[in-house]
Amino acid sequence: MSETLNTSSIAERFSQSSAFGMERVPKYLRLSNAMLDAIESGEYIPGSKMPGERDLMETLPVSLGTIQKAMNALVEQGVVLRHAGRGTFVSGVAMQVGRANKEKVARRDLLHFRFRSDDGQSLLPIYLHVFSITKVDAKSEGLDPPWKEYMNSGDSYIRIERILNVDDRFTGLTRFYLPFERYGSLLQRSCEELSGLTLREFLNRTFNMPTLRFEHLVQCQQFTPDVCSRLELGNGSFGTFWQVLGRSYRDAPASYQQIFLPPGHLPLELSERLE
Repeated sequence: MSETLNTSSIAERFSQSSAFGMERVPKYLRLSNAMLDAIESGEYIPGSKMPGERDLMETLPVSLGTIQKAMNALVEQGVVLRHAGRGTFVSGVAMQVGRANKEKVARRDLLHFRFRSDDGQSLLPIYLHVFSITKVDAKSEGLDPPWKEYMNSGDSYIRIERILNVDDRFTGLTRFYLPFERYGSLLQRSCEELSGLTLREFLNRTFNMPTLRFEHLVQCQQFTPDVCSRLELGNGSFGTFWQVLGRSYRDAPASYQQIFLPPGHLPLELSERLE
């Protein structure tokens, strides 16, 4: 879709906002909301360039200052990123076309968590192997499991379980939860197909659901027998229990992930927001 059409679409959405009793809402907020509507609808895919401020001025009945305030509001929300000399882009990773299967390997650029070497200087590669993609019922998992409480999207969820191998030095276990209503088609994917991928990127380009912000909850906890078995630890072992709460557009819950790490793992670096 051309930039002209995209600009016209934003102008149309902005104009429609007046018809829904939003005249008293500041213009810059109505405009930022119109832009966000266009992004959520898929008119702008993650990684794509937004129209320039001058282009928007030619289509919209607002001042340059209003456009700048609207863009700044989206920047503050993490929806778009500004790159000096290049323009403003929708947050998220653009789809890589033609990537060979042999390149579907460990990600060195897992941006929201990374492990550092013993000297604390270099980052270590992480290998992700999916061994289970299942549908789970919140009711059968106990009363109000944390992932249901956070996602608040019905009782059925997709759970993707992965082994996290950090530079062949140690392994962890991850459990990734998504609402079944939206992501049920993942049951048709094979474990091999999703292994080696960063699920955040996959959801971004496949379901137009980028993760823009993270909340991390980390504690030391005694693992259940099934977790101990998967990590080859003795029953009753303690380790790091880590919850990653991902949020998308309008700060809506995007995903919930549990990560179990064995005692003595290497230093962990966490990020709240993607850059």
